[in-house]
Amino acid sequence: MQPDVQAAALENFQETRDAFVKGLEALSGGDKGGRTIPQIQSNLHRLINTLSMWTLIREATEKEGKCFEERCTNLMDVIDDLIGMLQLDSNLEDRVTLKLFDMATMQIGSLTLDGFSNVDREAVYNAKMIESEQSRWEKKKVWQDCARQSLLRDFWTRFYYKGYDCICRQCMDYYLPKRDPTPSPPLSPLPETDIDSYMATSSEEE
Repeated sequence: MQPDVQAAALENFQETRDAFVKGLEALSGGDKGGRTIPQIQSNLHRLINTLSMWTLIREATEKEGKCFEERCTNLMDVIDDLIGMLQLDSNLEDRVTLKLFDMATMQIGSLTLDGFSNVDREAVYNAKMIESEQSRWEKKKVWQDCARQSLLRDFWTRFYYKGYDCICRQCMDYYLPKRDPTPSPPLSPLPETDIDSYMATSSEEE
């Protein structure tokens, strides 16, 4: 990466991240902002491209958190599958779709170049949200999952990332909840055609 490009990316990192978070948060609340599914997919592809660029910005700097590049790479893969999910389910107000955007919001919002401190408040807030969400999934029995919950658990398992050789605060479980989080509300059944389509797509990718 060219030094001037790297410097600009570092300077604008939080602003760029927070802009993506704002857009994802709106989608998680059912607000499409007048955008069509292809436009939303295009924005998600732009997010993937930005994540790819972010994997290079920490090189030869003192920015903290060796897991940062791996987190970005992991998010690129999961968000690419989220784009594919939108092609299967055009109902952006479905609660599974809204929850997937909520998961993405937390994960993008938790990305930080200040992993050894709490100076990045947006990242700290989202890191705490992530650990609360993880606690909810850990308390739910896998065998009790309906098809919709199983789909969400699959995505969340892939979203949730720890760098086991990283000593940043997120990887060192600094933000674990101090009390049990509020349980998630139940989901209505997902049409079997949507589940079958998603599972078939996942099998083809493997």
